[in-house]
Amino acid sequence: MAIPADSEKTTDQPPNGGSRELKPMEVDIARIVLIGTALFAVAAAVLLPMHTSLTHDGHGRWPWVAVSGTGLGLLGLYYVKRRDRAIARDRAKEADAASDDGSADAA
Repeated sequence: MAIPADSEKTTDQPPNGGSRELKPMEVDIARIVLIGTALFAVAAAVLLPMHTSLTHDGHGRWPWVAVSGTGLGLLGLYYVKRRDRAIARDRAKEADAASDDGSADAA
């Protein structure tokens, strides 16, 4: 169904293909990494006891993939937590600098 040309319907799209300023979406990356790591840990806990039968059936790598995923997830969790602390530290410095500038202007 086509929209008639004389329709008064407006869109939120900028005219002529222009772009709107988009802000990054705030997500809890640490929670996402933690969930993925936990899933890999559960898979490792399930697959490691079955390693002999998996190897016999030609799937001997599966437990080690799960163990590797768990290890890399823990490394990623450390990295994300460290990054979050650095971002918070930078925001605190910016806030202090902004409040210092404001008090200097008032004096």
